[in-house]
Amino acid sequence: MRNIISKTKEDTVKILLYEDLGQAYRDEKKMDSSVASYKQALEINKKGNYWPQKQCWDIASIDYILYEMGNYTESLYYAEQHLSLGEQLNDTGQRGMAHLNFGNDYRELGDYRASLNHYFKGKEFFKLYWVSRNKPEDNTYTMLCIAQTYLRMKNYDSALIFTNMAYKIGLAESNGSYILLSTRILGDINLAKGNEESALQYYRQYIPDYVKYKERNRDLGFVLNNMAQIFQKRNQLDSMAYYAKKAFANAQLFRDEENLYTAANLLYEYYNTTNEHEAFTYLKIAVAAKDSMRSTEKIRQAQILSFNEQVREKEQAMADAKEAARDRMIAIGIAILIAIISTLIWYRIRQLRLKYKTILEQKEAEELTAKYEKMLLELEAKALRAQMNPHFIFNCMNSIKSLIQIKEEDKAVIYLTTFSKLLRTILQNADQREISLYDEIETCKLYTQLESMRFGNKFNYHFTVDAAIDLKSITVPALIIQPFIENAIWHGIMPKADGGTVTVSVEKAETYIRCMIDDDGIGREISAQNKFKGEGATHQSKGVHLTQSRIDLDNALNQRNGSLEIIDKKDALGNPCGTRIILFFMEM
Repeated sequence: MRNIISKTKEDTVKILLYEDLGQAYRDEKKMDSSVASYKQALEINKKGNYWPQKQCWDIASIDYILYEMGNYTESLYYAEQHLSLGEQLNDTGQRGMAHLNFGNDYRELGDYRASLNHYFKGKEFFKLYWVSRNKPEDNTYTMLCIAQTYLRMKNYDSALIFTNMAYKIGLAESNGSYILLSTRILGDINLAKGNEESALQYYRQYIPDYVKYKERNRDLGFVLNNMAQIFQKRNQLDSMAYYAKKAFANAQLFRDEENLYTAANLLYEYYNTTNEHEAFTYLKIAVAAKDSMRSTEKIRQAQILSFNEQVREKEQAMADAKEAARDRMIAIGIAILIAIISTLIWYRIRQLRLKYKTILEQKEAEELTAKYEKMLLELEAKALRAQMNPHFIFNCMNSIKSLIQIKEEDKAVIYLTTFSKLLRTILQNADQREISLYDEIETCKLYTQLESMRFGNKFNYHFTVDAAIDLKSITVPALIIQPFIENAIWHGIMPKADGGTVTVSVEKAETYIRCMIDDDGIGREISAQNKFKGEGATHQSKGVHLTQSRIDLDNALNQRNGSLEIIDKKDALGNPCGTRIILFFMEM
């Protein structure tokens, strides 16, 4: 694998290979090499920032391996990185794992309260992790870690409660790891409480289960040594020697100095009176293991001292920060007080100035409002005159006369009735600055119907209104839509030989009501050319500029946001094919 890595150029491939190498070293119990490999993968990943999630996983592996090696202070360093990255990724599972590693390190360093605090935090994060995935909560290992910590604290009742809960879950799920660890802890609890027979029952259950569940760790050594010590106390020396030898073999397999010392010492005592050579052999092994343990203990003590120094430095830093924060708060408080006094003085002066300015502005606003009101009245009068100009009334009367002359009295009656309705509607609203959108549409319908009848149905027309809109609750400036219908008929449709269609639609658009007048006439460009040549001089367009002025004045007087949009329609070849007018009215 190392040869493959040396020949690989792709960083992402190197990361995966270093991770595999780290796991391979871990399986071979070469922990230093395993940590180094994972660190290589992490360094490349961080440099290129390829996979933040993998960074989190690699830090977690380094963290736990360092814990297994007994390097608790460095493990704590990586646990902090693990937790920080888990928070950045919002990964509740990794945050839970980081707290578990914190708990393991603090437990081995003897800070049991900090250990329990992290275990319970981890338990909450694992609960969130499983709930978010709609799966049953799995906190069995966390409960066993809590139980082991309570056991170290000699709080046997709490240790027993958490172990029993984990044991039941392990049995229900047929999880060998949980069953084995629970069984061992239950045996340790009973042994610590002096219940040797109960402890032996759990240990005897543990041994066949260790084989059944294909477990492979140093825990078996603790169980075998505990059993050997129980039999030693009972003076059952052959049984003691039997289990001590098994513990000795297991300790050699896992290079477990602690269990190796215990087992070798028991065997030394067993052979001391019967076989001096065997006794001396085990004594040498026990001494060597003891020296190794002392070296490890010195390292552990150094780590505890380093850990305590770090804690003291953090506490001092927190105290310094707290004092500095207090000084800053005092300075900020004085600054705020000065600022408040200055602000009050400035505010009082400003109020006096504003009072005088408001009087002047109010006077100017009243004058401006009066000016707007006058202009609006003038525009409304112009709109009424433009709408009901004599030429339009004359054409209507001539149409009625022509119908009577050709003996089409029925059509004449319909025409006259429609014309009278239009006149009555316009005159009823003549003194109204605003009318409902319903009345405006009805007026437009009557006008369009008259024009259609007068031109012998040369053009079609359609009115569509969104059923969800209450037209009577919406007010608009009077006679605001009709000028655009008039322009569509006269300047868009009538110059076409084959006529056309005028469509008027009203629909809701967010907080606005949109009214659209659409025609398929000749378009504004050709209409302007015809007007320039003298064609269509019998009718003048008065709608667009007048309506825009009315909308602007209405917005200024009533704080509205009405608007007008004109779209010149084009066909696929870019030729004019009509005009679309869009009026936006604010919904009240």
